[in-house]
Amino acid sequence: MEKEIQKNMDADSTFYPKIGSPAPLTDSQSVPTQQLTLLEALPYPAWIKNRRGEYLYANNAYAELIGVPVATIKGRTDRQLFPKFIQDQLADSDALVFHEKETVELDNIYLHSTATKTYWVSKSPLKNKSNQVTGIIGLIKQRKNLSPNETSHKDLAAHAIKHSNEAVIITDAEFKITLVNPAFIRITGFSANEIIGSPASIINANWLATEFMESIKHQLHYYGSWEGETWNRKKNGQLYNEKVKISVIRSNTGEITHYIGQFVDNTEQKQTQEKLEFLAFHDALTGLANRALFLDRVSQSIHQSNRNNTRCAVIYLDLNEFKPLNDTYGHPFGDKVLIHAAQVIKEAVRKVDTVSRQGGDEFSVLLEETPSIEGAVIVAQKIITSIRQAFVIDNINVSIGASAGIAVYPEHGSDADKLISNADKAMYAAKSLGGNGYYLYK
Repeated sequence: MEKEIQKNMDADSTFYPKIGSPAPLTDSQSVPTQQLTLLEALPYPAWIKNRRGEYLYANNAYAELIGVPVATIKGRTDRQLFPKFIQDQLADSDALVFHEKETVELDNIYLHSTATKTYWVSKSPLKNKSNQVTGIIGLIKQRKNLSPNETSHKDLAAHAIKHSNEAVIITDAEFKITLVNPAFIRITGFSANEIIGSPASIINANWLATEFMESIKHQLHYYGSWEGETWNRKKNGQLYNEKVKISVIRSNTGEITHYIGQFVDNTEQKQTQEKLEFLAFHDALTGLANRALFLDRVSQSIHQSNRNNTRCAVIYLDLNEFKPLNDTYGHPFGDKVLIHAAQVIKEAVRKVDTVSRQGGDEFSVLLEETPSIEGAVIVAQKIITSIRQAFVIDNINVSIGASAGIAVYPEHGSDADKLISNADKAMYAAKSLGGNGYYLYK
């Protein structure tokens, strides 16, 4: 056992035989057998983990407590041994030990969702000669369960804050930080020692606008609470999205004594939401506008042309020689050709214009405020010429062409559907004439 544990620890690790502030043993090259014997003889469950959170050792008392054989515990993590409701709490406390390099205690812990027994847990760092934390040694002890009448509201509140999965920050009336919980430390990267006593602005300095912060203070002063969503930065500068709730705590005389803020890291959910919103109006392969967004853009452009007495135009494109390439080299290769074509078309038009993939190998372009029909023709010729330029994909020389149909508002259609439909018809006319050219709707 001694050799197996030592292989998973740094060679110069110092072993702490006690929880709290133990004196390190002098022999740093191994974990002495007598110390393992001491842990095994303890009446309390005990364990050792490495930096990855994997169990290197657990005594029989710990195995009996969680109902898993000792041999099965080794090499596993808390996420493999405990129910989901307690996994984050255990992982957060481990992270806190590594971050603070100090003992962390948990109180009133339930090991199972239906359990009635609660436990006190203490976790201390194992450090090497360089004062780096290489592992954790932990003890757990069953608490005497108090009746509801014996448990004070103050204790319950402290317990709830400490073990909440939401970050909690409490400030005084001057916005000086007085308390943060482990979830706050995990999310922001700030330690309790470096942030308590500092102004709350330390967690958003030089990022959130002063006017925005002042509007939050105004809301708190007059309405007692504020709730919203913001982007913020962690200590390391990483950007994250947070859902925030801030409430005012007042004295019996109505004076503000504290502010309490709660937030969660909403980045992953926000990114998923933005991706879904993007895909609702964009082509998943090329990132171009899809049919729905293109139709809306054409409608808006027609309204703007009416107001400004100008023109707009739709160019409908179909790639020539694409199907043989797709059939010969496969769909992944064909997708790369479509992505290349999309980029070529985008580079051939202005940023204010909209490029869309209509489906398959068909694309369309909306030209905003086109000065003349001739101007639309010139752009169509430019796109066709650009697409016909040979290029290389996966060491294969590729040559494709394009046929373009042009419809101009108001001459060739009075609404978006009609304008796009007529441009499509003109494109087929261009293909019937041999392709690799354009046709103006008549």
